[in-house]
Amino acid sequence: MAHSPPRAGGATPRIDFHAHLWARADAETAILASAQAHAVDLVCLSAIDSYTPDRDEIERLNARTEEAIRRWPEAYVGFVTVNPLHGEAAQRDIDHAVAVGMRGIKLWVACPADDPAVYPIAERAITLGWPVLQHAWHKWTGNLPGESDPVQVARLAALFPALRLVMAHVGGDWEYGLRAVHRCDNIWVDTSGSIADAGMVEACVRELGAERVVWGTDMPGADLLYTLAKIEGAVVSDHAKERILGGNAQELLGLQGWSP
Repeated sequence: MAHSPPRAGGATPRIDFHAHLWARADAETAILASAQAHAVDLVCLSAIDSYTPDRDEIERLNARTEEAIRRWPEAYVGFVTVNPLHGEAAQRDIDHAVAVGMRGIKLWVACPADDPAVYPIAERAITLGWPVLQHAWHKWTGNLPGESDPVQVARLAALFPALRLVMAHVGGDWEYGLRAVHRCDNIWVDTSGSIADAGMVEACVRELGAERVVWGTDMPGADLLYTLAKIEGAVVSDHAKERILGGNAQELLGLQGWSP
């Protein structure tokens, strides 16, 4: 089994690109403790709860993220959760996120990724140079109302080639997800969640290149070590593992040259 090179001074930071404040009241401290125990330098954090969140929920969720990055700025990078159906209010959510030092946008379940309501969010992300983390899951039994399928993520990427779009969970059904997005140079995939099929990471690297794959956990809904083992145990080069575990995220977040 191949292993990542040992992490020493000057090594690429280890960055979890996908964690959430939800379900657990102690999520902030639980995620932090797990990250510190396993040498994770930064965690990209957003807050989610119900599908198609209303204004009160959006404000509550983002306030929780804001408080976490204020208390632990050395550990957390904030992603603002927006509901594109909120129109100008969603733009104000992004304005506030800029003001408090967040660095990305999280799109959850509200409307499909290629819905015209998403277009102003995409345009704003391009202007800011921010990545957009888009939940996507292909379900043979049918997606939830407003839940994005990888094909819809690919359509958004094609409409906005300057957008840096990260498709969460490799689209759930990862073989389907890779087929949907492998031609889209502005789509990255994250490996977060409980899917750990043999060959998944190897296929991501083979189809997309290591530079378009990022590691995420989906904590606290998934275990850090479980998700890390998917990368550590993959039969790919040490260079590929370094890119996946932090190098690509560092570039997406505009943190080149940063070190813990």
